[in-house]
Amino acid sequence: MTVKTCEKCSGQCCRYVAAEIDKPKKEKDFDEIKWFVSHKNVHVYIDEEGDWYVEFATRCKFLDKNNKCKNYANRPKLCKDYGHDECTFHNEYVEKHIFRTLKDIEKYMKEHFKKKKK
Repeated sequence: MTVKTCEKCSGQCCRYVAAEIDKPKKEKDFDEIKWFVSHKNVHVYIDEEGDWYVEFATRCKFLDKNNKCKNYANRPKLCKDYGHDECTFHNEYVEKHIFRTLKDIEKYMKEHFKKKKK
């Protein structure tokens, strides 16, 4: 990523941390997802490929008030390897589903885990 491109950016990639999680297979698997979204600034989403992630909306401690990295020369390899094709500033990216509240999860569960009638 060139510095020129980053200068136009609002530091979107430096405002969250996301980690892939296991896709829930059963209704009881959603308990952990409910726990995640019960915390402030934590969301769960399903990306365009169907992978599940927990996202922590938290600003990098090295991002200054002008959205410049104060640790640019010593930034982690993950930051150095982050490319334009991944950058949400340069690409339209829409999650398949995003869960911000318990209601979001309940709605998804009703749609995807309908009770079998006996």
